[in-house]
Amino acid sequence: MRHIDAIRLIENRSQYQPIMSQQPSPADARGANRNRRFVLSHSGDDYRVDVLVPAGEPPAAGWPAMVMLDAEGCFMTAAEALARMSRRPDATSVQPMVLIGLSTPGRDPLLRRRERDFGPRGAASPFADFVEREVIPPVVDGTPVDRRRLTLCGHSLGGYFALWMLAHRPHLFARIAAISPSIWWSPDELRGALMGIPQGRHRVLICTGEWEEDLPPWQAARPDHAAVRARRADRRMVARAREIGDLLAGHLGDDAVLFRLLAEEDHASILSAAVPRALRLASSPLE
Repeated sequence: MRHIDAIRLIENRSQYQPIMSQQPSPADARGANRNRRFVLSHSGDDYRVDVLVPAGEPPAAGWPAMVMLDAEGCFMTAAEALARMSRRPDATSVQPMVLIGLSTPGRDPLLRRRERDFGPRGAASPFADFVEREVIPPVVDGTPVDRRRLTLCGHSLGGYFALWMLAHRPHLFARIAAISPSIWWSPDELRGALMGIPQGRHRVLICTGEWEEDLPPWQAARPDHAAVRARRADRRMVARAREIGDLLAGHLGDDAVLFRLLAEEDHASILSAAVPRALRLASSPLE
């Protein structure tokens, strides 16, 4: 992927218009990766959809694809990692794939849209309808995507939502990458729902950081260190992620679930380290 095109795809916000696709540039005809962009509305908010399509001929069944939540903070990271890793799939086990980034540019944190869309106390079901009925169809209709090989990747509350989708929409995504999932929002409800997943189709990656239940040494001097440490201990990010991983492994099988504790990462830093693992999961063949 040409670096300058990727930057323009994310940063040139003056061109954003509702339901407008970006036409391929002349360079696309010479075999470069293709970028598309369009905007969809949900609950009165505009959601940008960025699509990166690999160069070259797709597999007979279509490319695998990964949908990324909160893509304003991770789409570029994933695009760069994919460009590098997919050049040597024999070494990295990462194949060329379609990346689909769903984001809200200029999001106002005071409006708490993420809690509304991703959280169990919010409107997870309407947002799930939006993803399934409004986001995925225009990408699949215009791009050779293998619908059987869709992956959903989310971080934090987005990671909770990814697991929520596994439980409530198991037909939609065959692979789930839950990065530092905020299971503490509603752990009992999630555990019960996950036990109803059909067996034999899904693979799940759960990543959490070494320092998500305590403070790393470089944060020890924070003036609010005691309150932060107490909050992290209460949320039990690592323990709850491990518990959900064990629960899913018991239900889906040990080979279907990967739990990874990433050294020297905390909730804020883990995403860049976890993205290559999510790409590897999305590349995994169907069983």
